[in-house]
Amino acid sequence: MLAILGIPAVVLAVDVRGTLTVPSDLASQTTPVETDAQRARARYWEEWNGVLDPRPTRIDVPREIAVVLTGPGAPSEGEQPPYRVHNGALAPATLVVRAGTAIQIRNEDGVAYELFAEGLSDFGAIQTAPGNARPVTVPQPGNWPVRDRVHPHIRGHLHAIPDLVARGFVEPNGAYTFRGVAPGTYQLHVFQGPRELHTQEIVVPEGGQLTVPAIPLSSSPPQGAAAP
Repeated sequence: MLAILGIPAVVLAVDVRGTLTVPSDLASQTTPVETDAQRARARYWEEWNGVLDPRPTRIDVPREIAVVLTGPGAPSEGEQPPYRVHNGALAPATLVVRAGTAIQIRNEDGVAYELFAEGLSDFGAIQTAPGNARPVTVPQPGNWPVRDRVHPHIRGHLHAIPDLVARGFVEPNGAYTFRGVAPGTYQLHVFQGPRELHTQEIVVPEGGQLTVPAIPLSSSPPQGAAAP
């Protein structure tokens, strides 16, 4: 009826939800490489001491794992997680941006940071004072390690994708949510640091939210799995 009357139909955006099954042996991508001297001073929970079993290395799922949608059309207008530095770490540490689109990385700590992407001149080391936001525009697709000139423990990885549509909110238990996604066909990608752990096609229907079947992640991604 709307088409007959010449009135455009309203396309309602919906939420897309799902869960990642994260294996316990999935290695962290943000642990700094230690020197021999640092390894010699192993923490009590990292080596056998006759009393406590060594604690396995754990990853911070919301910080390290990014779940995104790519596809034709404009970026989603739904709410998406912010880019920030919080408690001495990038949050998220796996940053995914739409190539050619400006973002802001907010410094929520009480010290200044000088973030930069290795090999990317458009993301050089510029001081960001506490409470301020650093604008960044990545003009071309690609992926680069992210570091800080002042604080070497800061580690992250940046992916710039030309057809990025939406970034999901990720919970510690692996649950994720995309807010306000328009109906259509998309590719869902899961990144951890420089690696792409998973990709699949999803179809977002008109009306009602979509729940994607659980996605089991592997600690050993297939050979050749790489970022766009």
